Amino acid sequence: MVKKAFTLIELVVAIVVIGIAMMSVPLLLSQSSKSNEFSIDQEAILAATTKMGNILTYPWNETNSSEILQVFDVTNGDSELNRTTTDKNRRIGHFKEKYRRKFYDNITEANSTLGHDKGDEFDDIDDFNGEHFSVQNGETGDYLKELNLSVGVYYISDSANYSQNSLNFPLSTSSTLPTTNIKMIEVNVTDKDHNLITKLKAFSANIGSYELLYRTFP
Repeated sequence: MVKKAFTLIELVVAIVVIGIAMMSVPLLLSQSSKSNEFSIDQEAILAATTKMGNILTYPWNETNSSEILQVFDVTNGDSELNRTTTDKNRRIGHFKEKYRRKFYDNITEANSTLGHDKGDEFDDIDDFNGEHFSVQNGETGDYLKELNLSVGVYYISDSANYSQNSLNFPLSTSSTLPTTNIKMIEVNVTDKDHNLITKLKAFSANIGSYELLYRTFP
């Protein structure tokens, strides 16, 4: 009776193949970990971008009237952006026509306090200052990890030489800075252990809006 068995060479070859396969396991695990980290980073950027896009749809400053949003007066803005002496309702660069951008008829100051008015709905950009939001994993979008979003809104200096082609503004994040013509919105995304994943910044300027003209047909 003949008994079948592995030869020594076959056994050595099998051990070598298994060894090579086992050597690749750490590399595969490392690649999988990097892939998960990349996915988490992308999800954090997506969550921050979505929240930032939502915030930027709100008016620059709160107004109590139902009229179209105009330019607000500020206490520490660049003098080049103030009301002109010849036309109190406009700044340099404004068109003197109906339905165009201009200041309010009466002095109307921008909010000096940035934050959500208690008992009020979100109705302007700075209402989001100090707000926190969370995105749970397993909800719509299938996020891999729980993400926490925190929002900061700050006035930054608008002092510049506006006759130049290139403008640079210092990004001061002091919440006590007097009102200027530029608000900076900052969205920070952290994990549940409060480790920062990503940070986005955007800017919104005090330029008011204009009224669209339209034609009606009988």
